Amino acid sequence: MRITKIVKIGQNDQFAVFIDDRLEMTLKAEVILDVGLVPNQEITPQELEEIKNINNKHKFMNLALRYVSKRLKTEHETKNYLKKKGADEVLINKIMNRLKELDLINDDHYVKSYIHDHTSLSLYSKRKIMYELKKKQIAMDIIEHSFNNDQISDLDNLKKIIKQKRQVSRYQDNLKLMQYLVRVGFNYQDVKEALKISDLD
Repeated sequence: MRITKIVKIGQNDQFAVFIDDRLEMTLKAEVILDVGLVPNQEITPQELEEIKNINNKHKFMNLALRYVSKRLKTEHETKNYLKKKGADEVLINKIMNRLKELDLINDDHYVKSYIHDHTSLSLYSKRKIMYELKKKQIAMDIIEHSFNNDQISDLDNLKKIIKQKRQVSRYQDNLKLMQYLVRVGFNYQDVKEALKISDLD
């Protein structure tokens, strides 16, 4: 087999590669440069298959880079995204390893950021945060390690929420407010203590 011509497609960096005067594949410019393809080059079926595999890896790696660049993503989210896009398990694992090497996927960083944002901004309880993180298929040891090093207490958030909810007439009633706070994931004893402090203020 012989590469008869390589033709640029439109204004992007895609090129059509013809083998024996038949369109065989489209490749990114970076792939053509990496493997050193040139017109009139002889190529074996094995080499052709390898080039297609390299092109496939470039394609899915670029998809993954765009995906994780938008916001922090978990390992599970990124694997699912690549799977839905058509990548096989072997390729997904290679891409995930590379993303981890580049520190673009790091569940430990994700958990720390999630805890910070949802305790400081959303005022979630630790129980609710842990529940949400487990739903994201993050390893329990990573979640527990981050919680053990976290300095923000539920009591701090309870005080803030109680102050906000007191502006609503129905939550002037301590029992209704307590029921609400327990329902959204706060510990009963913490709620009792926070309400006691609030009543003394």
